[in-house]
Amino acid sequence: MTAQAPPTRNELVELLASYGDRPPGEVPDRVDSLELAWIIHSMEERYEVELDLDDGQLARMVTLDSVLDVLAATLGGEPHDRPAAHR
Repeated sequence: MTAQAPPTRNELVELLASYGDRPPGEVPDRVDSLELAWIIHSMEERYEVELDLDDGQLARMVTLDSVLDVLAATLGGEPHDRPAAHR
């Protein structure tokens, strides 16, 4: 698979805001299981790939930052809105 830039934190917040029908400012840092399923589905649609995430990757995806980290590793890109020192 060709490396693709993963979503930014702001894009992820917007996605979750639209899923929960709430303003972006009300999206918490923690991601619940239904939100995670929505994120994975949305990323598969957006990138036209099937994300084959193992149990360890799924278990780590509990905050917005950890979701971004796993998506970056899976999609082969780098989170482009956070410096490497903060990952």
